[in-house]
Amino acid sequence: MELIPVQDSSQACAHLAVELHGSLRESAQEQRSLVLGLATGRTMVGLYRELVRLLQAEPVDLSHLTTFNLDEYLDLSVDDPRSFQHFMTEHLFGPLGLDPGSCHFPDAQAAVQDPVGAGAAYTAMIQEAGGLDMQLLGLGRNGHIAFNEPGSPADSLTRVVDLHPMTREDAAGEFGGMDHVPKRAMTMGLGEIRAARRLRLLAFGEHKSAPLAAALGSESGVERPLSCLMQHPDLVIWADGAARGQVD
Repeated sequence: MELIPVQDSSQACAHLAVELHGSLRESAQEQRSLVLGLATGRTMVGLYRELVRLLQAEPVDLSHLTTFNLDEYLDLSVDDPRSFQHFMTEHLFGPLGLDPGSCHFPDAQAAVQDPVGAGAAYTAMIQEAGGLDMQLLGLGRNGHIAFNEPGSPADSLTRVVDLHPMTREDAAGEFGGMDHVPKRAMTMGLGEIRAARRLRLLAFGEHKSAPLAAALGSESGVERPLSCLMQHPDLVIWADGAARGQVD
């Protein structure tokens, strides 16, 4: 694990966007597939903005790119503007003109009727694509990774989960209050995340300090989902000063 201190989020986003652009360029030059695991949320907005800027300045053939998003809310319509699919279309897929057939999400609609089958199908899709070359990650205020809330098994796979009250509180502003925030989501599991060949995590702000410090501490376990990623052979974390506030 490598922890890279940065002054602010823009510095981290610039670094990671350059790495992503380089990976996309190499896959295009070698005409080989590149499978990216993507994340949503405020942390990712600056990263995707910078990646779009780089790709517009230095275009790359994206026909070899396949993406898998970490998670999606249940009990939202497919065209709901608060869905993660809508977020990705707005911030990345639309500006880059990506083929929708190459951009995959957990099937939250199918999961309402068959949660086990929908989860297994997404796991199989990732495996059939050859696994994740790189997975982008954020860190929840309560330490969740994707929607793997504290207590999630380290070998968990894609499944339907109940959202922690703190997770729902953090989303309340986007939904117009807690009463309107979905209570369930479908998420890629920690086992699938750990299997990615590269992990890249962004942590910004004081509210990320406690979970980051806990994960980096000597005590690991299911109550600290990030801690199970610490032994990954290629994990890089960018954290600003506020996020590093409680890190020894």
